[in-house]
Amino acid sequence: MPDIGNLPELDKYLVFFEAGETVFLEGDTSQDMYFLVQGSFEIFKDDQKISVVSESGSLVGEMSFLLGEKRTATVKAGEPVKAIRIPVDTIADFMVDFPALAPQISKTLARRLQETTRVAHGLKEFCDHLPDALIMTDKDRKILAWNRAAERLHGRTWDQMEGHSLAEVYHDPEEYRQFVDDIHAGRSLTEKILTIKHPNEEARSISTSTTVLYDGHHNVNGFIFLARDVTRTKMLEQRYRRIRSWLVPLAALAVLLVVVISFSIASFSRGVRILDQRKASFRDRIIKDSRALAPVIAGLRVRGNSRAIDIVLRDYFATRNPDFFGITGLTVLDMDKKVINSFVPPGQGWQVETGHSYSGISFKGYGHSPYKLLSLFHAAADHPMGRKGVEIAYAMEWRAGGEGETGWLLFQLDMERLNNDFGVDEKILSKIKFDSAGRGG
Repeated sequence: MPDIGNLPELDKYLVFFEAGETVFLEGDTSQDMYFLVQGSFEIFKDDQKISVVSESGSLVGEMSFLLGEKRTATVKAGEPVKAIRIPVDTIADFMVDFPALAPQISKTLARRLQETTRVAHGLKEFCDHLPDALIMTDKDRKILAWNRAAERLHGRTWDQMEGHSLAEVYHDPEEYRQFVDDIHAGRSLTEKILTIKHPNEEARSISTSTTVLYDGHHNVNGFIFLARDVTRTKMLEQRYRRIRSWLVPLAALAVLLVVVISFSIASFSRGVRILDQRKASFRDRIIKDSRALAPVIAGLRVRGNSRAIDIVLRDYFATRNPDFFGITGLTVLDMDKKVINSFVPPGQGWQVETGHSYSGISFKGYGHSPYKLLSLFHAAADHPMGRKGVEIAYAMEWRAGGEGETGWLLFQLDMERLNNDFGVDEKILSKIKFDSAGRGG
């Protein structure tokens, strides 16, 4: 190969970079290639340096040219760089004008393709040995990969599913789409039991875990689904629920049922773990939101900016989807437990008027814990005695004029939703510790 640094006719292609200067970024749409003449290139993936290119005549940027896609890595100058930049739209002319360089470019591109092919083959072999079904899709959820376990689980070969929409395998495609949309929006756990259509057998219950794949600019690139057959476990859980409904009228058979249930516990343990995860997600959400809101509200209270507090409460419901976790309203109390701000979205919770007092309501909690549980009755047209409500109250402190004051941030809760979706009733709620000390409880 000729010394590319000493060919005057290449001067128009020369570019220079100072040490640390970025050549291109991961996710860029540029597809130009670069010949290194002097210096070194550093290659980064997700802000981690993965390699250094320092041999004169080496190519960088060829993957975007080969694939016609966005940059797969970031390249920076490790030390002052002299390079030849070949614009993507002139590569064909470049090869004609400088035929002596064509073999080097072709050899590099061929070697890169060969390495990529080996990696893809090795990854496929690895995935085919996984016990769980592994399915990879693009951002439009069209199938890109489908291992042998997926073929066995779904009764369809890779040749039959390549390029098809993954929604085709589910008994209720809309439920599957909503599940993935909720994960992407942060409104759901990443695992759900869905029903699939098997071409040769009855419908199966499948536990599906989903991971969203993002590029360097946090754009969705695709999805990975791991799935296993839980049909038998699901049937046992349904059977268990039927048995439990018979316990009261069949109290005389209680001893026999205890024996039956003791042998079935192992089959139900997975369902119990999922329910515990949901309780933990509800607890962690309350803790996280209280820590985020309390200092902001306290700071605005010091400045006497009640309107800004109203905006914070409204933005919380507009951007954080708290209703998914059964949070239906927020209320702020002063040190005398009088309402100074409140926001309840239309159709949710119960409206609280400014100036309303909570002084006659018991604030129950663990000793000096920063939160308390409230149980109260609020006016309701369909309940003459009022409808029962439950709230979690977090203590807040702020200093105004050199003096410290205290107040409370209240989360209204929809107990019916918490019971149905998270397995949390008032008794369980009273045992959950909504502070850092209770994260393991």
